[in-house]
Amino acid sequence: MRRGRGGGAVLAGCALVLPPLAVMAPLGLAPLLAVVAVLLLLLDGRRAVAAIRNVLPLAVLLAALVAWGFASAAWSILPEHSLAEGLRLLAISAGGLVAFGAATALTAEERDRLGLMAAVGVAAAVVLLLIERASDGALARFALDWPRDLPLPLTRFDRGATTLVLALWPALMMAPRRWLEALLALAATPTVLLMESTTAKLAVVASLVVFAVALWAPRLLAGGLAAGILVAAVALPLAMPKIDAALIAAHDAPWLKFSARHRLFIWGFTTQRIAERPLLGWGLDASRELPGAHQDVNILFPGAGLPPGTEVLPLHPHNALLQWEVELGVPGTLLCLGIIGWGLWRVGFAAPLDRAQRAAALAWATAALPVALLSYGIWQEWWLSCLWLTAALSAGAARASPPAAAPDRAGR
Repeated sequence: MRRGRGGGAVLAGCALVLPPLAVMAPLGLAPLLAVVAVLLLLLDGRRAVAAIRNVLPLAVLLAALVAWGFASAAWSILPEHSLAEGLRLLAISAGGLVAFGAATALTAEERDRLGLMAAVGVAAAVVLLLIERASDGALARFALDWPRDLPLPLTRFDRGATTLVLALWPALMMAPRRWLEALLALAATPTVLLMESTTAKLAVVASLVVFAVALWAPRLLAGGLAAGILVAAVALPLAMPKIDAALIAAHDAPWLKFSARHRLFIWGFTTQRIAERPLLGWGLDASRELPGAHQDVNILFPGAGLPPGTEVLPLHPHNALLQWEVELGVPGTLLCLGIIGWGLWRVGFAAPLDRAQRAAALAWATAALPVALLSYGIWQEWWLSCLWLTAALSAGAARASPPAAAPDRAGR
C-alpha cells in the first residue's frame, strides 16, 4: 500500500470492524479510533490533515470546549480528574477530527469500497447479536470463560445494539443498491428490537420515522431538531419533575423499569446541583462526586421505593444536556450546543448529499439523541469514539455526490 493512498482502505477496514467489535468488546472502540487516526496520519497524513479544513468550524468549537474543560479544573471539585479527563477529551477529539476530515476527502472509488465494508460490518453485527440472543451468549461465554450455570445478562450487548443502530445509517447512505438498503434495514431493525436495551429500541424506531419524514422535508427537520435541542437545554433544568412528582411516578407507575424510575431521581438531584453552580458548573466529569451523589436514594428521597443501596447519582446524570450544564455551566453547554448545531447545519444544508443521503444522515443524528439523553455518560471514551467513527463513516458519503444538485437516489 503506497504512502498517501491508504486513507480509504483504513476507513473501509474501520467500517468492517466497528459493528462486530462493538458487539463483542465495545470498550475496544476507543482503541479502534486511536488506531484509525494513527494509520490515517502514517499512510495518508497530508490529505487527512488538509481535509480538516473542510470541518474547520468544528475544530474551533472542539478546541474551545477542550480549553474550557481544562479551565474548569480551577474550580472543579475533582481538579486532577478534570485535568485528566480534559486530556482524554483532547486525544479523542483530535483522533475524531482526523478520521472525520479524512472521510470528507474520499474519492468515489474509496467511497464505494467504504460502502461495501460498512454493509458487511453491519451484517456481521446482526449475525453476532442473533447468535448471542439465541444461544444465551455462547460466544461471549467462550471468550470470557463464563460458567454455564451463571446467567449472562443480555444487557451486556446494549452497547453493541446501540452501535449497530448508529452504524446502520452510514451503511444505508453508501449502499450501492436499493435492495441492499432494504435488506440491511430489515435485518438490523428486528435484531435491535429483540435485544434488551430500551434506548437502542427507541433510537432505531425514532431514526426510521425521521428518515421517512426527512425524505420530504430534510431542511425543515434539521432546523426542527436543532431548535428542539436548544429548547430542551433551557427547559430541562426547569421542567424536570420535582421530588414529589418523582415519588408519585415511582409508586403509581410500577410498570416502569427500575432504571427509568431511578433516572427520575438522578435528574431531579442533578437539577438541584445545577441551580447551585449555574454559571461555571462543578468541573469536567465531576458529576460522579457531586455533594450527596453517593447517598442511598431512599435516604435522600424517603419513599423512593428503590432497592436499598441505590445511589442517587452513581457516575453521571444519564443525560448529556444535564451533564454539560452541571459540569461545565453555561459556556460549556453553549459550546456543546454549537457543535451539535454545526453538525445539523452540515447534514441538513451544507453537505453535498442527495435527498435520501441527507435523510439518512439526519436519521443517524436522531438515533444518537435518545442514547445521549437517556443512557451513557457523554464523556465515556467508548461512546465518544462510537459517535466519531460512525459520524466519519457518514461523512464519507457526503463527498460522494457532486457539488451540483444530484438526482435523488429514488430515480436510479
